[in-house]
Amino acid sequence: MKKITPSTMLLALFLTVAMTFTSLAQELMVEVPFSTQVQSSSQIIEGKVISKTSFWDDNHHNIYTINTIEIYKVFKGQVLAETLELITPGGSVDNDSEVVTPSLSLNIGDIGVFILHNNDIQISNGTSQNKFKPFASSQGFYKYDLSSNTVFNPFVNKQGITNTFYNDITALTNNSNITEVSDFDAQDIYNTNIANRSVAGSEQITSFSPTTLNGGVRDLLTINGVGFGATQGTVNFRDANFGGSQYFTALDTQVISWNDTQIVVEVPSRAGTGDIQVVTSTSITVTSSGTLTVFYSQINPGNTTNAFTSQHFDVDGNGGYTWQMETGFDANAAANASFVRAFDTWVCTTGINWEIGAVTTVDEIAADNINIIRFDIGTELPEGVLGRCTSRFGSCSNPSSPGGVDVVVTELDIVFNDVFTGSLAVLSWEFGPGTATGFEVDFESVAVHELGHGHQLAHIINTGEVMHFSIANGQNSRDLGSSDLAGANDIMIRNINSPVCGTGAMTASLCSTLGVDEVSLSDNISIYPNPAKNNLNILATSNLQLELATIFDVRGRQVITKDLNSSNSLNTIDVSQLQAGVYFIKIDLDTISTTKKFIVE
Repeated sequence: MKKITPSTMLLALFLTVAMTFTSLAQELMVEVPFSTQVQSSSQIIEGKVISKTSFWDDNHHNIYTINTIEIYKVFKGQVLAETLELITPGGSVDNDSEVVTPSLSLNIGDIGVFILHNNDIQISNGTSQNKFKPFASSQGFYKYDLSSNTVFNPFVNKQGITNTFYNDITALTNNSNITEVSDFDAQDIYNTNIANRSVAGSEQITSFSPTTLNGGVRDLLTINGVGFGATQGTVNFRDANFGGSQYFTALDTQVISWNDTQIVVEVPSRAGTGDIQVVTSTSITVTSSGTLTVFYSQINPGNTTNAFTSQHFDVDGNGGYTWQMETGFDANAAANASFVRAFDTWVCTTGINWEIGAVTTVDEIAADNINIIRFDIGTELPEGVLGRCTSRFGSCSNPSSPGGVDVVVTELDIVFNDVFTGSLAVLSWEFGPGTATGFEVDFESVAVHELGHGHQLAHIINTGEVMHFSIANGQNSRDLGSSDLAGANDIMIRNINSPVCGTGAMTASLCSTLGVDEVSLSDNISIYPNPAKNNLNILATSNLQLELATIFDVRGRQVITKDLNSSNSLNTIDVSQLQAGVYFIKIDLDTISTTKKFIVE
C-alpha cells in the first residue's frame, strides 16, 4: 500500500477497474424565484443526460464534469444542435476527485428542463460544442418524475408537466412557440405508466424494518411485500438534497438481496426521511404507507457502481487539518468572529482536529494544499447559494473494504457569498452574535452547516437540525442537534481508530471551551433513537467521560445497568428484551448525573 503524504495531497486509484467519482450535491440555499431564473437565462431546453465526463480546468485548479444533454425541446434561445454540454462542479480525473457542496449533480438518464446561462469556465477539453452552466446551481434543473407527471427542483414540486409547467415557462418567455428537436412526449409516457399500473395492481409494500436508520453508513433496510418479482428492480428513497420533493435511487450494488416478497437494501447517503418506493423490473412503482426516518447521513464519494465512506487523517502533522483565512475574510472582524464560533462548535463538540493557522493572500478555490476560508469574488457563487464546501478525496485499494477501496479527505475549502445581488438583494448577512431576523441570513448558521459538510456529514430532512438542506432568512440554526452529533461522532470513531492508505490517524482535538462546569450535563448528552426498538444509543460530547447508565421503568424499578466506555463518546445499550412502554435512563459522570425519558416500541 502506498503512503499518502500531506505534501502531495494526491492518492493513486488502485482499482483493477476504472473508477469515476461523481460529485454529490448538498445544498444550503435560498430560493431563487422561477421568474428570475427564466428571465436571467440565455437558454432553456428540455432534454436528457446521455453521458458524463470529467476534466480539469485549463489552470488545473478544479475538476468539472461535462454532462452531454440530448435536446428534446427549446423554450428559449437558439437551436444549436441535437445536444449541448452542461458543466457542473466536481468529478474525477485520474488520481484526483472532488465533491462540491452545493452543486448540481446529474445522473445519466435524468430528464427535465434545464435553465442555463453561458459558461465562463475555461475548459479546453471535451468537444467544441457550446457549453453552459445551470442557473442558480441545482435550482436550474427541473427534473421530471414521469411515473407521477410531476416536475421539481429543491424548492418546487409541480403537478402536470405538459399542461402546467410548459405554460409557466412560455408565460414568462412571452413565446408560445416551443421548438421540437427530438420526439419526446412526457404525457404519453405518463399515460403508459398509468395503464401499466392498472393492469398489475397486486404489488404492494406490506412493511419495512427498522423504521429508523442512517444514510451512507451501510445500514440495512428490509422491505417486505408482494409482487416484487424475481428480477431485481430499483429502490427509491426521498432525496434529502431536495428536501424530499423527489426520490433518489439506491445503486444496484446497494441492493443486497431481492425476491418476490423481500428486499434488503443499504440506505444511501442522499436518503432522507419519508416514504420509500420499489420499482419492479417491469416498471411498476409501489410506495410504502409508512415513513422511514433517516436519523443522520454521511457523504459517500462514489462512482456509478459503488459508494464509499470516507474519513479524515493527519494532514498537517499535528493530528489533523490547518485552515487559513484569506486576507479579506480575516479583516472582516464580524465574519471572522462568526466563523470562529461555528468552527469551535464542531471542534469542541466532536473533537475533530481542526485549527485555524496563518492568514493567506491566496483568494481562490483550488487544489493547492490550502484549506481556505474566503468570500467569493463578484458572482463566483451561483445565485441562491449561501456558501460552498469543496472536499478533495483520495483513495487506495483495500480488498477487505466494500467496493475494494478506502477513501480519505485530502483538502477542504469553504467560500461564502460576499454580497446578495439580483432578486436576493433584499437579503443581508447577520454576523452575530445577535440572531438573524427579518430578511437577514444568519452567517454563523451557514458556517456551521458548511463545516458539517467538511466533517463529511450529508443532508437530512429535519428543519431543526444543522444539516437540513436549506435555510430561510431570519432562521438561526447554530446548535448541533442529536443527529448532527451522532453522525459526526461516528466519523470521529473512524478518524481516530482506523488509519488507512498508509496515513497517520487523526488525533482528537483537546478543546477546553466546553465543560460540565459551564453547561449542564444534560445539554451535552443525547439518546437516540427515541422511540427505540432494539438498541438505545448514548452520545456525549467528546470531552465528557461517562461512567454508568441505569435504566428504570415507570414504577422506578431498575431493569438495566451498564458500565459506559469512557474512551468512546458513543455507547449502545441493548433494549430489545424490554417490554414496550416508557422508561428512564440515568447517566452518571463523577458526582453528577442526568436523567432522560425514552420509549421502547
